[in-house]
Amino acid sequence: MNKIKEYDMPSVRLSAGIYALSKLSAAGLTFMLVSLVLLGLPHTDGVPEGWPVSVPYAVYAYALPAALIADALLSMFRSSRLGPSLILYAAAGFGAGLWLASEQGGDTQTCGLYGIGILLLFRLAQLAGERYPLLLPVFALFVPLLCLVLQ
Repeated sequence: MNKIKEYDMPSVRLSAGIYALSKLSAAGLTFMLVSLVLLGLPHTDGVPEGWPVSVPYAVYAYALPAALIADALLSMFRSSRLGPSLILYAAAGFGAGLWLASEQGGDTQTCGLYGIGILLLFRLAQLAGERYPLLLPVFALFVPLLCLVLQ
């Protein structure tokens, strides 16, 4: 009797796709929330006053890679608790803010604090996406397309 063992392992491609979708969704939700908060501030050429770059550029070019690095470190430390993940995301956010300030010429302390706030919001947006998975495609696909259309 040759029985084939049933493995209960998820597909690697499916897991990677869901991970990428959740990251893009968190970036889209973060972009929407930060844009709503900064809606009342004066803008010059699409950049809020006090920011060295536009909000979508800051979220997708600096916050998203920093969140990927934070996730890699969380995976290495095998920690899934909320406390250590928020501390690691805050450190990655400060690093992303320093990276943005060095490349775009902003104030290092201000950009570092903005980076901490945005990356913590990014982590909470990712947790919200995990809680409500039907919203993942909306924020991952339609928000960036809306951003491109409105620019």
